[in-house]
Amino acid sequence: MKPLILAHDLGTSGNKAVLLDGEGQVIDVAFAPYRTTSPEPLAAEQNPADWWRAVVRCTRTLLTRDLRRRDQLVAIGFSGHMNGVVLVDAQGEPVRPALLHADIRAQSQCEQLRQRLGEERYYRLTGNRIAPFTSLPKLMLLQQRDPQTVERARWMLQSKDYCVGRMTGRWGVTDPSDASLTGIYDASCLQWSEEVVEASGIPMHLLPEVVPSTSVVGRVSREAARATDLPEGLPVVLGAGDGASATVGAGVVEVGDCYTCLGSTAWTACLRAAYQPDPAMRLTTLLPAQPHRWVQYGTVQSAGSAWSWFRNLFGKGVSWERLAAEAQRVPAGSEGLLFLPYLSGERAPIWNPQAKGVFFGLQAHHTRAHMARAVLEGVALALGIILQLLREQGAVGQSVRVVGGGTRNLLWMQILADMYGCPVEIPLHAESSTAVGAAVIAGVGVGLFSDFTIAKRVAATERLVLPREDERAVYAERRLHYQQLYERVEELFGRIHD
Repeated sequence: MKPLILAHDLGTSGNKAVLLDGEGQVIDVAFAPYRTTSPEPLAAEQNPADWWRAVVRCTRTLLTRDLRRRDQLVAIGFSGHMNGVVLVDAQGEPVRPALLHADIRAQSQCEQLRQRLGEERYYRLTGNRIAPFTSLPKLMLLQQRDPQTVERARWMLQSKDYCVGRMTGRWGVTDPSDASLTGIYDASCLQWSEEVVEASGIPMHLLPEVVPSTSVVGRVSREAARATDLPEGLPVVLGAGDGASATVGAGVVEVGDCYTCLGSTAWTACLRAAYQPDPAMRLTTLLPAQPHRWVQYGTVQSAGSAWSWFRNLFGKGVSWERLAAEAQRVPAGSEGLLFLPYLSGERAPIWNPQAKGVFFGLQAHHTRAHMARAVLEGVALALGIILQLLREQGAVGQSVRVVGGGTRNLLWMQILADMYGCPVEIPLHAESSTAVGAAVIAGVGVGLFSDFTIAKRVAATERLVLPREDERAVYAERRLHYQQLYERVEELFGRIHD
């Protein structure tokens, strides 16, 4: 029987699990959703116990579909959403709900960091901007609002770390990728930054041990085996945050390789051989699962979530396929309609948590189809600007690989190719790339795969989308309009927010 790896990807909306065999083929997939709550404006929280329930549910679903699979398993791997704050006590019990990347309440704490350390010094140390999307200001917020709860905590973890703890009973470990996006990790020295900790005032003891993503950090405990029906003692590989796992799942393992992950949030990234922070501090640095590599990238905060927002408002009872078909009948440029997708603030390159969504240029002849296309184009424009910045920073491949749920929308893929001005490659398993990447990491961790080059075979190109010259010219002009529009309304965003 072929060996199998089970991997879980704890996404923003739910957990996706995959089974990958020793030849790199995806055997089966399962999904279980969970809720996000917003107890106050700008908040985004989840119950960590819901993540574990989703892991249990997906595991049992995959195992019961074929009873032989249980004996074929050789490892379990994990990935999960990043930039969060999961506070647990010494026994792994959460002391409060987890804060997500989309929680942007900690804006005054960001200002405190700027005053104590300075934006430029902080960025050189961590590769991150001071922004409420990251873990550090969120933890500062909790410490200032509810110090007694923070005192009860022993560790600050990320989503995958929590589920690894539930699976193995081992707590207090994370990997370099998740550490690098907390905003507390030194991206060049590869350790927690004492300078940042001192400036922020957070307790140093909350920071977990950082071990390689491929580390076997434990084995399935008796309690977890009873809950999941997994074999007790099965090796558990720590894995990586979703950004690092998606990098592997996209087949990006060579320096200069570039990809876009198009999910609820989206990012465009390039693999680098050295740490090279952007002099203008527009891009972020992530430590990937591969050692001695760095990922330089920029994130669009509202991507698939902007499309979902539009569908919920204007397309109730209408499938996304029909909305996309309507949008396809509208010419490139949406006949003068422009959309800024800043529904939850924005990260790269403007780093403005107070930014707001904008439809600009509305006229009487515009229809739902125009607005639908403008949303797709607005997200693509934001990603295209990030790709241009990456090209300015260093060598980028001749094509861009695209993964994530957005790859189902063929119109969006064509818009991206036209916007990027280069071929777009859709790899195999594009919609499950993060979970697939977590499975590859686990396979390397237990020796099933010799190294990360297996990812190129797992993520072989399934579809190629070529840019169209006429549309490319249209979008080059629209990019200029997009940037000019933001510059003109930026001040108003702050006034509206106040």
